[in-house]
Parts: sequence; structure tokens; C-alpha cells
Amino acid sequence: MKALTAKAFVFVIVLVCICGWGQIGQSQAKRFLVVIDPGHGGWDPGAIGYYGTQEKDINLDIARFIRLLGLYDDEISIVLTRSEDVYVPHRERTGLANRLRADLFVSIHANAHPRHAAANGIEVLVHDDTNLPTYPQSRTLALLLQKRLTRALGVTDRGIKHQTLFIRWAEMPAVLIETGFLTNPAEEMSLRSFTYQWTVAQVIFNTIKEYLRSAKTR
Repeated sequence: MKALTAKAFVFVIVLVCICGWGQIGQSQAKRFLVVIDPGHGGWDPGAIGYYGTQEKDINLDIARFIRLLGLYDDEISIVLTRSEDVYVPHRERTGLANRLRADLFVSIHANAHPRHAAANGIEVLVHDDTNLPTYPQSRTLALLLQKRLTRALGVTDRGIKHQTLFIRWAEMPAVLIETGFLTNPAEEMSLRSFTYQWTVAQVIFNTIKEYLRSAKTR
């Protein structure tokens, strides 16, 4: 899925026109900075769906929608670790967030199960080292994202998971979101759809904003 459907493209153009072209590229200090990481890319396609969908494309589409939402927000600036189909090493992804002193690092992925095509739903991952200074905040954000995403999309809530992940190198709260299973044919078709991707992007963006506002007032 290299490009948006014609209908989706028209929608985005209309959205930009409504918001005003003049706002794009304006340099202004915002309250928060969030790095969004579209997983995989370039030579690394990630998971491959039943119909041949490549995870790297789904991740990038959702990340671009999140960035679009950030362009017209007064509080949150969104930076992507990659904005095209290129591979970026994990150290460089978290390194960018650390250099920018981002408030959050959020990695976007799609899930796969090699043996069970019926596996479905959303899960949010945090690093399994509970001694990390940012672990409590990361877990709080993961729980909030898990709750909001599953409710908005009406999908199976697989809960948050703990794994040894590259996001441990981020010096700020960090989570990895599995937005659905590409190895489930029905869920793959949802992940390919503009409506699903746009909803995921909106929920992630709004939840991030809710979390950051709450954290700032503590």
C-alpha cells in the first residue's frame, strides 16, 4: 500500500484547505514535542499480510496522519523518525528523540502471528525493565492508549505487554503500539482502510495530548 486511495487523498486535501495552507511549515514554539516512529521501512518490510500488505506502509500511513494532526495543533509538535520508505536503525530512532529532548516516544507497528491467522486485536508494549526511570510513566501511557484504542475501534483488548524492546534507549516515556494483526485477513483489510488508519491516528494523537496535559499538571 504505497499510497492513499483517491477518496482518502481528496479527504486530506479538503482537510488541509479547511485548516489553511498558511499554517503548514510555520515555526512556532509549542508546549510539547512528540517523536512518532513508523516501524520498519526500506529493506525491512516488517510483517506481511495474507493479501501481501507490508507492515512498513501501514506504519508510515498512520504516522503521517498523526503528523498532519500535529500541524494544526497549538500544543503538540510531531516529528517522525522517517517520513518515507527508508530503513532507520533503532539507535537512530531513539537517538533522534533524545537529541530533541522529546516529551514522548511512540513507535507504530502492526502485529503478526505465524501460526494463528485468527489472532486479532490491539496491544501496547512497554519495555520489561521495571527499573527504568521512565517505566511508571510509560506504563501509564500504555494503559491509556490501550483503553482508548480498543474502545474507539471496537476490537479485542489484548492488554499491555512487557518485552525487551529498543524503546528502552529512549530517555523519555516510550511505548510501542501494535495497531492490529496483518496475519488476520479481516484485520488486514481494516488496517489497509483509510477510515481505520485515520481513527487510529486521531485516538493516538488525542490520547497523547490528554496524557501530556495531565502529566504537566502533576
